[in-house]
Formats: sequence, C-alpha cells, structure tokens
Amino acid sequence: MTKKTLSKNKGFTLVELIVVLVILAILAAILVPTLLGYIDKARSEKDFATAQAVRVATQAQIDELYGKGIDDVKKNNLDDNAKKAIYKLVGADSNNKIDGQEISIADITITSNQITDITVKIGDKYYKYVSSTNTWAASTAPTTTP
Repeated sequence: MTKKTLSKNKGFTLVELIVVLVILAILAAILVPTLLGYIDKARSEKDFATAQAVRVATQAQIDELYGKGIDDVKKNNLDDNAKKAIYKLVGADSNNKIDGQEISIADITITSNQITDITVKIGDKYYKYVSSTNTWAASTAPTTTP
C-alpha cells in the first residue's frame, strides 16, 4: 500500500457522522419522555408516602390529645398547635413545607378517636385516605365524603 491509500482511509466521512447523530437524536427522543414518566411516578409515590406519614402523625396526635381529655378531637377539629406538631413530626419546616411543597390537612373525620377519613394537601394535589377501604386516592381538587 502506498502512503496515499493509508491517509485516505483515516477518519469518518461527514455523512457517517450525520447518520450517527440522527440515530442518537432518535434514541434521545424515545428515552426522554420515558425517563420523565419515571420521575413523575417517583414524585407521586413520595407524596403518597408523605401523606401516609401525615396520617400516622395525626393519629398519634389524636391519641395524645385524647389522653389529655381535650374535646376538640371529638369534634373533628385539630387546633393550630396540634397541626404544627403533626407537621413537625413528618419533618416539615416552620412554613409547613417538605421539599419546597406546602403540606396541610384539608379535611379530617374522626370516629371513636380513630381517623376514618383524612385529606392531605401536598403542593397542589390532594391525597385522601379512607379507612373503611384502606385506600389512598390522589386528585387535583378536594373531595368530600358522601
């Protein structure tokens, strides 16, 4: 082989590089929405776990208040101090925020000092727990108990 032939075969042509870039762009277009779906699912699962933690902390606070003989528990009402204690138990900061999302108890029903229904607002979503079915449901608007 001559020196001319060797130098001719070095490197890639412009067409080959463009083909590789097009293939990479197609793969990226397929993978990015899939990865974003996984991120949204993980965020939703984290919010459900936070709502469950709020439910458990609320039940603990109800038990404590009941032990002290406070009647607000019987009226399905928790005062601001009780709610602040609940939010502190789940790791919220002084502004009732976890990971930048505000949390609050939107609605609660207590029967015989046990939570039968609770709706927890996290960010702009509502997470409702129903004890009779032991299920959680997420929505963008508060739901009422029928």
